[in-house]
Amino acid sequence: SADLKLLEEATISICKSLVEKNPRTGNLGALIKVFLSRTKELKISAECQNHLFIWQAHNALFIICSLLKVFISWMSEEELQLHFTYEDR
Repeated sequence: SADLKLLEEATISICKSLVEKNPRTGNLGALIKVFLSRTKELKISAECQNHLFIWQAHNALFIICSLLKVFISWMSEEELQLHFTYEDR
């Protein structure tokens, strides 16, 4: 719990920047796509005892969860929708 609080405090400026820029950049969606691509490789990685993809998927999921916590606590439902409806222009 204390470590989580320290992590949140240390990353607050990065999260704020991502929140502000994400509707234009789509970075959250890109991170989710990376996570999804890594999950497809997890079974093969586990069978081969290659922990690289497992580590990458774990880290991506942790970042996604942390960011979503910030997004949900800072934004209205309408604002959240902007972050999940990004379209490449």
